[in-house]
Amino acid sequence: MGHGQQQDRPLRIVLVEDEVVVSMTLRVLLEALRCDVVGSARDADRGVELAEQLRPDLVVMDIGLRGRSGVEATREIMRLAPTKVIVVTAYGDHRVQEALDAGAQRVLLKPVLEEQLAQAIAEVTGRQVVRGSQAGEQ
Repeated sequence: MGHGQQQDRPLRIVLVEDEVVVSMTLRVLLEALRCDVVGSARDADRGVELAEQLRPDLVVMDIGLRGRSGVEATREIMRLAPTKVIVVTAYGDHRVQEALDAGAQRVLLKPVLEEQLAQAIAEVTGRQVVRGSQAGEQ
């Protein structure tokens, strides 16, 4: 896969989501958009650890994790291994602003639709992401 050029390389993504079904759904969406899910965590501490170890292009982070919140994890990632963060949440409340204040670039409300995810990824990374079938002129 390595054609040296950034554009050719799939975006490397760490996914932090404690609900297995949601995590699987997000992974399928990301892979359909030709992203490479290089790591997946179910809690904040592991998510931060993976971000530090793997240095992904993007972290997709749930806010409502067991234990420490995704907001705290986002803040820690920004301190230790800064990267782009898209936060997903079922709650459109004060936590949205907290996530943005912590360093997240975008907040998406669940259920996350593929088009929303694709648009958010393109906006925060500056890379167009398209379904595998449409790989072509960009």
